[in-house]
Amino acid sequence: MSVMLKDRDVITGLVFILIGGMFALGAADYGMGSARRMGPGYFPVILGSLLVLVGVGISAKSLWRRKFTPMPAMYLRPVVALSLSILAFGVLIDRLGLIAACMACVLISGFATQETRWKENFLIAFGMTAFSVIVFSLLLGLPFRLWGQ
Repeated sequence: MSVMLKDRDVITGLVFILIGGMFALGAADYGMGSARRMGPGYFPVILGSLLVLVGVGISAKSLWRRKFTPMPAMYLRPVVALSLSILAFGVLIDRLGLIAACMACVLISGFATQETRWKENFLIAFGMTAFSVIVFSLLLGLPFRLWGQ
């Protein structure tokens, strides 16, 4: 049993089942409607249920073949850096504006790898920020504040 729970495909299937189940259960409180007149919960419940089915299929296939592939070592640095960069963007977008939030997001995500060259990271951050301002603020006209309050 312990070998089975270390299998990459079994764990992937279980993660899909967990995420899909959470989405389906979270959206179940919204009105479902019908296929002809969909309510706000229809699409998330369908997608969550499909993700659960995919997870069951992946896990079942792995258990059926009985040839277990061990999980590779998990590195926390990329997971933490990318999670913090997304969190920083969400926190900073309202307080400091689009420019500071984009810069912080890209600079923090640079910590995900040890091969980061900070000069390149600043150039990428500047380019991504300029791209975001041009596309989202100027071309699409989305109501993002460029600078803070």
